[in-house]
Amino acid sequence: MRLNKHVQRMYIHTCMFINRAMHPSNSMTQLMHSVSNIQSELNNKTNKQTIMGKLTSSSVVTSGFWLLSGVLLLSFTETRAYGFGRCPNYPSMPKFNMSRVLGHWYEVERSFYLPEIASGCTTFQFQPYNKAEQSKFANFKLAVAIKNINRITGNPNVNIGYATPENSRSSIMDFKFTTRFPDVIARLLPGSGKYQVLYTDYENFAILWSCGSIGSLGHSDQIWILGRDRDFEVDIRSKVYDVLKRLSLDPERLIISKNKNCPEAL
Repeated sequence: MRLNKHVQRMYIHTCMFINRAMHPSNSMTQLMHSVSNIQSELNNKTNKQTIMGKLTSSSVVTSGFWLLSGVLLLSFTETRAYGFGRCPNYPSMPKFNMSRVLGHWYEVERSFYLPEIASGCTTFQFQPYNKAEQSKFANFKLAVAIKNINRITGNPNVNIGYATPENSRSSIMDFKFTTRFPDVIARLLPGSGKYQVLYTDYENFAILWSCGSIGSLGHSDQIWILGRDRDFEVDIRSKVYDVLKRLSLDPERLIISKNKNCPEAL
C-alpha cells in the first residue's frame, strides 16, 4: 500500500519517537558494531511488525501520549548536521558489492544541502569508469552522472565526475567532478570529496553520506537517500529510517526531494 509520503513520515517518526523513549540509544561503541548487523536484523521476519499495526496498538499509543514530549526534547540532542570535533568514523559497509550499485538511482530524500536548494528531479547514474576493470568480486572506479532540473529556470543540468574507492572492498569513495582544473583545485570544488555508502539493499534504497571537518574544531555532514524509484513504499521508508537511527543519524533532518512533474528522461 502506497500512502502519501508525508503521512508515511508521520507514522514512522511517531513509532521511532516511542521506541527511543522505551529503549535508550546505544553507546558509540555499540553503534559502530551495529553496522555489520543491520542486514540480518532487517531480514529477520519473525521480528517484523507493520507500521499500521504499531500505530493501532492501544498500549503503544497510550505510552506514546505520555512519552512524546520527552522524546521530542531528546531528539534535539542527537547527531546534527553540525557538531564539535571530527567527523564520525563509520566503517565500510560489510561485503559491499559495487557491481550491484550500478545503474539508475533517484534522489528521494536528503538533508539540507545549499548547492541543491533550487534543484529538483535529481538522478544519479553509476557506470564503470573503465569497463575492462569491472568485476563482480572487487570494487572499481565509477563514472558518475548527476542530473537535475533548476526549479527556477526550468533548465536541465548535468554534472559528470568519477568516484575512486579506497580499496577493492570499501564502500568509501573519493569523488571529483570532471573538469579542466588540475587535481589540487578540482578536489576543492563544491561537491568534491569523500562519500560513503553507509548501507544499501541494492534493490530499493541506498544511504549516501558525506562529512567534512575543520581539524578537531567541528564538522558538518550531509545525507542523501537514493531509491530505484522516485518514492518509497511505507515499509521501505521505515527500513531506511531504522538504519539511520541505528547509525545515530536523525531522520528528522531529511527533506523530501522535489520529484513532481519530472520528465521521464533528462
